[in-house]
Amino acid sequence: MRIGTYNVLGLRGYPPEEAEKVIGDRLGEVAAGHFAGVFGGLGCDILGLQEGVPFPQIQRVARAMGVRLATFPSPCGWPGHLLTRHPILESRTFSHFAPDAGERPLSRVAGAALLDVGDDQRLWVVVIHLYPGIGEDRRARRAPEVVLLDERVAALVAETPHVIVLGDFNCQVEEEMHQRLKAQGFVNAMERVGGGLQPTIGQHAIDHIYASPALAGRLTAAEVIRGPGFLVEEPKGPGQWAYSDHLPVIAEMDWP
Repeated sequence: MRIGTYNVLGLRGYPPEEAEKVIGDRLGEVAAGHFAGVFGGLGCDILGLQEGVPFPQIQRVARAMGVRLATFPSPCGWPGHLLTRHPILESRTFSHFAPDAGERPLSRVAGAALLDVGDDQRLWVVVIHLYPGIGEDRRARRAPEVVLLDERVAALVAETPHVIVLGDFNCQVEEEMHQRLKAQGFVNAMERVGGGLQPTIGQHAIDHIYASPALAGRLTAAEVIRGPGFLVEEPKGPGQWAYSDHLPVIAEMDWP
């Protein structure tokens, strides 16, 4: 099984003004076809996206790829999505709309989808995008998000031991969300089988895939994708652009 996570910058490309010359309107048919090719090229059975697009556009992408789709609305402007070859049995959203949503926990996105992966096995996949920013001044905003997610992940593990948590953590691995997952026995795929953490935006490793204890021993490989189109060295010249300002992270498991 091949699993990926990718913050896709609203399918704008990076920088957007250069990408627009090629893909046009990020919510149009050309952009949908372009990114269907990008995502399909990753070869994932399960691909979690952050900073996604309105539902009609991600539907176009999913149809072009021939995969199933779960989408998780954002209280503000950063929806999450899950593209998968496996049947989706249920989905849950943890990030909710409110008049003061921008100041509440999970103002980006958090949700989970239950997949039927065959051989009478089920898998919860949790897609998260934490409050942004690196450093002490941002930890107070992330603290209540950590408590909420810790509780919900524990509840999912109680339903099935097979759980993947992935997404844009927007924090260093020393911070509490990572520590809480590790306290539950989750392992970071890059740390376990990817040769160690690697930057996914600038010099920061903030995009991650975690596997629950029942799946940790099934991890076989992990990598940050840096191929053509994903990474364009700075400074970018005219006509140069990447699919996003983040890089995707991929993990492989010998399961089910």
